[in-house]
Amino acid sequence: MDDYPCFCLLCAPTEWGGPVSAERDGRIAQSVSDYGWHVMGVAGGDAPGDWGYSIGLWHTLRSPEVSVFGLPSQTAMQVANAAGAAIRDGNPIEPDQRRGDVLNGYDVIVRPVHPSWYHDFFGAGIDFYQTPPLPITQLFWPDKDGRFPWEEGAGEHCRNSQPLLWIPKDETTGAWTDVT
Repeated sequence: MDDYPCFCLLCAPTEWGGPVSAERDGRIAQSVSDYGWHVMGVAGGDAPGDWGYSIGLWHTLRSPEVSVFGLPSQTAMQVANAAGAAIRDGNPIEPDQRRGDVLNGYDVIVRPVHPSWYHDFFGAGIDFYQTPPLPITQLFWPDKDGRFPWEEGAGEHCRNSQPLLWIPKDETTGAWTDVT
């Protein structure tokens, strides 16, 4: 996928959107130019929790973008930023990888996000890149006993606050499927 061209606002500028998206997209493009990526935090609103995700890792490093769900948006943004720094420093992110370098010494597990979820959770990223598919991963955090949401006995908060986005949206149910 490294050969896949980048159609982001920096590589293929366009004149579309409106004043609100132009301001947001300009801020994102400036962050990507200045720092290599931007991190977007989303306060859950009607969703079961907050989330954060990177925008620009694909453009700058040809790395999948990263997302984190179920932590306060500021914390999720810090985790996404730490993942970006680790990737920049030569530690690429891989599907099904277990990593201990992005969440204060706790392991996270990396899973790819199925494209059927992109429009629900990654709108600013789609607007920046202008054309899916772009690779996005989800970083899962464990409960206090080290179990991940799909593992038997995982804590309720861990299970309910992290959608399993590697599963196509039409093949799952739950509170996260109602978010749009």
